[in-house]
Amino acid sequence: MEASARDRVVKTAAQALGAASTDTAEEARARAALATLITAAQTSGDLHPDVTVEDFCLLLSTAPSDRSSEARARWLTLTLPALTSRGRAPHG
Repeated sequence: MEASARDRVVKTAAQALGAASTDTAEEARARAALATLITAAQTSGDLHPDVTVEDFCLLLSTAPSDRSSEARARWLTLTLPALTSRGRAPHG
């Protein structure tokens, strides 16, 4: 979570300066790796079956990276039950 917060701050600063990321191959590899992790977690029953790569991207884009570590920990405490199969009723 701490590394994600630092990365987001750096990316935000770079975008503010007009530097746009054009490394779509790297992004595609990251998304593919995330999809593999999601599938493994769903197969083991640890991740709710309707969670997608897009869900993780949405969560990361809305993470309170500019807030205190306590606020980020609280955000994680609130979001994890929505992702884990033990945290909410089955979709359907």
